[in-house]
Amino acid sequence: MEAKMEYEAGVGLFTICRPEKRNAINFAVMEALEEAMKRAAADEHVKVFAITGAGGEAFCSGGDLHEFGHLRGAEAKQMLTRMGELLYKLLTFPKPTVALVNGTAIGGGCELATACDIRLVKEGSRIGFVQGRLGITTGWGGASMLFAKLPYGQALDVLLRAELMTAEEMKARGWTDAIVPAESWREQWRQRLAVYTERSLAVLQAYKATAGEKWRTAWFREQFFTEIDRCAELWGSREHEQALRAFLHKK
Repeated sequence: MEAKMEYEAGVGLFTICRPEKRNAINFAVMEALEEAMKRAAADEHVKVFAITGAGGEAFCSGGDLHEFGHLRGAEAKQMLTRMGELLYKLLTFPKPTVALVNGTAIGGGCELATACDIRLVKEGSRIGFVQGRLGITTGWGGASMLFAKLPYGQALDVLLRAELMTAEEMKARGWTDAIVPAESWREQWRQRLAVYTERSLAVLQAYKATAGEKWRTAWFREQFFTEIDRCAELWGSREHEQALRAFLHKK
């Protein structure tokens, strides 16, 4: 089982179940995420859609390079666009979305969390938009979302540094909404989401409709997918090839 969907007290919880791969995203996870979003959007009992990773070490380590690393040209662009479309749907989801960052979030895992409305981060977690170290840029719309959600200088610094940061550092930049103690992680995030699920679904959807207007503009959507095209162009570069070989050899 690559992923699972659970329901609890108004929360639809999608969990990536690949702890041995640090919850890296592959095509099976993409399909499961798409189905989970469809179900959560249509289910009147789901008021909040949340995403997390199995185990206590990693939220999501981005794309599974063992599965995606060999892709080139049109295939690479197709993979990037496919996940970009899913994150755009997550960004414009009709109900509140929450990333329960229960461990390390790297690369595309940071993009996944950024697409959510709120990011609750377990104490001790590390977050890194490290794509620049692999000779590529954010490939799933992450930079467009980051520039829209964080102050310009903070967003650019995070992207250009391309390094792991603490939950506290990312909170100072505006990315982390709350740091949750590790020893009471599950209890704390449940309590925080219960505050939202106490509200009526109509109210939650009305606020999300208002919030989502800026993401649905033709300008933003074009920027979002142009970013993905730029990453696709870099995917087969010599720098990326060298970084991939080093990564896979290390594994």
